[in-house]
Amino acid sequence: MNTLIHVRSPSPDDLNAIVAINRKSLPENYPVSYFIDLIRTWKTTSCVAEYDGKVVGYVILRLEADKSHFFRNEKYSRGHIISVAVLERARRLGIGSKMMVDVIDKTRKVGGIKSIELEVRESNVGAIQMYINFGFIKSKLLQKYYADGEAAVLMRLDL
Repeated sequence: MNTLIHVRSPSPDDLNAIVAINRKSLPENYPVSYFIDLIRTWKTTSCVAEYDGKVVGYVILRLEADKSHFFRNEKYSRGHIISVAVLERARRLGIGSKMMVDVIDKTRKVGGIKSIELEVRESNVGAIQMYINFGFIKSKLLQKYYADGEAAVLMRLDL
C-alpha cells in the first residue's frame, strides 16, 4: 500500500489541489493568493503527498526569524508549520507521518534552524499524538485561537 504514496516538493501546478484539500479538510481557509506565495517561497521546506497519482495532502512549512532579533537582520532560526491537511479518504494510511518526516528532514538540512513550531486544535487528539510521536512537546495553550473560539495547542520540536 505504501508504494502508492509519493511525497515531493510542491509546485505551482499543485495550487488547485492544495486549495481544494484545504477547503475540504480544514475549517480555516487561507486566500488563494496566500497559498501562491507560500508555495512559491517555501517549496523547499514544504511537501505534497500523492496517493495513487493524485495529490491528497500537503504540509506548508515556512522559516522565520526570532521576532526579538527582527531588526538585527538575523537569519531564520525556526520553522513554522502553517498548514497541514490530508483528504479524509486518504487518512490513516501514514500519509501525514510521511509528510512530517519529509518537512522535518528538509528543515534540518537548512542549517541554523533550532526548532519547528505549529498550532493544532485542542480537540484534534489524533494529530496531537502524531506530533508527540515525532518529538514535539506541548508548549502553550492559546485560548480562543481559532475563529470558532476553540483553543490551539502550540507545539515545538527542538532540532
